[in-house]
Amino acid sequence: MMGSKVKFGYLVRHPTVHHESKGVCYGDSDVRLGDGWEATLEPLETALRRLPNSLRPKQIWHSDLIRCEEPARWLANRLNVRTQSDRRLRERFFGSWQTIPWSEIPSQELEQAHAMLEQPTVFRPGGGETTEEVATRARQWWQDAIVDSENASNTIVVFAHSGSITSLCGNLLAMPPLEWTPYYLKPSQHLVIKLIDNKIEIEV
Repeated sequence: MMGSKVKFGYLVRHPTVHHESKGVCYGDSDVRLGDGWEATLEPLETALRRLPNSLRPKQIWHSDLIRCEEPARWLANRLNVRTQSDRRLRERFFGSWQTIPWSEIPSQELEQAHAMLEQPTVFRPGGGETTEEVATRARQWWQDAIVDSENASNTIVVFAHSGSITSLCGNLLAMPPLEWTPYYLKPSQHLVIKLIDNKIEIEV
C-alpha cells in the first residue's frame, strides 16, 4: 500500500439497550443503554490505543440518538478526541411499528417484513423508511464526512445502528440487500472499512 491514500472507518454498533426495551421495535426512537455497557467497549479502546500515532482517531462520529451518543462521548473522553453527531447515521424509522412490542405488531404486517430486503426501494415497514432511503442517507454521510472532507483524519470511529451500518456497507459494495448478512453486527461489535485510493474493503 506504499504511496496509496488510505482511510479507515471503524463502524461500531451501539451496546445492548436496557432490558425495558427488549422485544420492542424502537427504530429511531430514543432508548437507553443497559447497565455495564462500558466494559463491552474496552477491547475496542485497547485496539485503538495500539494503533500507530499516525492512525489514531482524532474524531468519533455518532448518530444523534442517546444509545450512540453516550458511548461515543465515553470513548472520546478516554482517547481525548472530539465527537461529531449526524442524524443521517440513525436507525431506520419504522413508522407505526415504533415503540410497539414486536409481538403486538399485526401478524399480516410482520409477514411482509422480508420485503425490506426483497423490495428495498418500495417497502415501508409501518409506513416508515425504505431500505434504500436508509442506505442513501448513510452513504451521503460517508461521502461528506470521509471521502470529500479535507479535515477527516486517516482513522474515523463511528457509533451507529444495525440498519445504518449494514445498509452503508451493502451500498458501498453495490451488493443486493439479500447478501448483506455478513455486515449485521451484534451490540458493541465493530467492522473496519478501508478506503484505499477510493476503493472499498470491509473487514468484519
